[in-house]
Amino acid sequence: MRRVPLHLVAVGFCLFVGASASAQVARVFLAGTGNDTSDCSNQATPCRSLQGAVNQCPSNGEIIILDNGGYGGATIAKSLTVDASAGVVAFIARTIAVTIASTDKVVLRGLSMNGIVFGDGSGIDFNGGTLVVENSVIAGFGNGIHQATAGSNLIVNNCEFRNTDYGVDTATFSDTNSNTAIENSRFEYNSSAVRSEFGTVNLSIRNSVLTNNVIGVHAASASPTRPVLIVVDTCTIVHNSYGMNAYASGGSPIIRVTNSTIFHNDTGMNLIGASAAIESYGNNRVTANTSGSTFSGTVSLQ
Repeated sequence: MRRVPLHLVAVGFCLFVGASASAQVARVFLAGTGNDTSDCSNQATPCRSLQGAVNQCPSNGEIIILDNGGYGGATIAKSLTVDASAGVVAFIARTIAVTIASTDKVVLRGLSMNGIVFGDGSGIDFNGGTLVVENSVIAGFGNGIHQATAGSNLIVNNCEFRNTDYGVDTATFSDTNSNTAIENSRFEYNSSAVRSEFGTVNLSIRNSVLTNNVIGVHAASASPTRPVLIVVDTCTIVHNSYGMNAYASGGSPIIRVTNSTIFHNDTGMNLIGASAAIESYGNNRVTANTSGSTFSGTVSLQ
């Protein structure tokens, strides 16, 4: 039997490994001139709709939106990333439903979502593992983002929410904790900018602006086994009917505020129920609210 030189074996092995590695980098392209029946892994033959791209995208793959266009809603049931680069207007007018396993992660980046035409209930309906929403605008839906699954993780960064009933709404109806982190975002002209109720939630809002809403931050709890804790850090809460509202009807809703400005609201802080609390770390600025400018208690900085 003829022997293959060792150096050729090594070269062949490297080529095989390189081909396998490149095959794992799965990208699907999306454009306004595309076609969902195309091979969308080729930039020259992109998909036309977001759902078509999702269908072709493998698990843990990436959908790259190439140009301006309207791409419709989608149902996402696997880990993937949707990425519209800066300067690309990726318009979405229908619901994106993210229903994934607890170990899965979906990233939505650079979307411009407006539900005013069709009136869908949610811009993003989130059920499952981890959802990251970045650099996006969500307006005109009943819920901007609706987080509905116990144990899920929602991360929102550098987003805008306008003209919704609830900008970010967490309602899991479960004793099991869910986590929500909002950072560098803006909420305006919503009924409730950020709302947590109907489930155990730890939620943080950092470096964000909440203005001209009916309620800026709303925490509600109806069960002692479903406490709600919201931490507001370095935020501006201004020109709302209610800057913050804590509503206890059997549970313990707590809002804790640090290094933030609450001013020119009709009611700065509103408490309903004996176990409701809006507490200060002692380093906030509260001024020029028509009423409700007193925290219910203080907590120590550590």
